[in-house]
Amino acid sequence: METKEIIQHCKSGNQIAQGVLFDKYYRQMYNLSMRIIYNQKDVEDVLITAFSKVFRNIQRFEYRGDNSLVKWIKTIVINESIRFVNVKPLAVYKEELTGQEINDECYADLSGIDAERVYSIIGNMPAGYRVVFNLFALEGYSHKEISELLGITENTSKSQLRKARLYIIEKLNKIEEHENTKYRFGN
Repeated sequence: METKEIIQHCKSGNQIAQGVLFDKYYRQMYNLSMRIIYNQKDVEDVLITAFSKVFRNIQRFEYRGDNSLVKWIKTIVINESIRFVNVKPLAVYKEELTGQEINDECYADLSGIDAERVYSIIGNMPAGYRVVFNLFALEGYSHKEISELLGITENTSKSQLRKARLYIIEKLNKIEEHENTKYRFGN
């Protein structure tokens, strides 16, 4: 069944089509929400709410190709994930940095780094850093869009991104130091 057909059946309230739509996009949306919330149980709760909104509002959705549907569902999932983070006192957006500190971008060479290790580091970083990092680096949102989504200033968004990058670099450096020490002493 084509996406356009699935949408039409969903608009008529067909539960089988809703199940097909859910199955088609669940994993992608789960991964997206997981990068923001990083707690399996909470992500599942958020996805139930998000997909309920998708099915309640699908009448208003205008199909403009498969990408338009994915973008629309992603927007709902991101908004629900952020709403969850804002309701639960997980995310703290720390003070803004000065303009000079923000412009001193920090980048690390991540070639050769285990992706699971980086994912684990991202998952353990403070929620405020993680949310901004994921929205900017992985989802492609601008600082202006992030500031509007999270109710923070653009400079706070930039500051959180910079702190997230520094956090990742610091953790990777510690892991590397530990592995080099382990290698030198044969442990």
